[in-house]
Amino acid sequence: MRIVQIVSCILACLCVVAAAIVGAFVRDLVIVLCLLLAAVLCGVVMFFARARAKEREEQDRPDFMNPPKHDKDE
Repeated sequence: MRIVQIVSCILACLCVVAAAIVGAFVRDLVIVLCLLLAAVLCGVVMFFARARAKEREEQDRPDFMNPPKHDKDE
């Protein structure tokens, strides 16, 4: 999941940079809005990947304050 976060963050940054360059030289609002929408989508993917990674990390982490109880009969 960490790789997905990094790749989506880089793609979001590249989309914003491309939108700035296209907006400066071409001045076509539709292309700029499409690039900004792509940046927002990459940002959303990044945050969902981070949330999913946190959920998985919390599930794998043992609870040291309340250890599992073992049956004494076994």
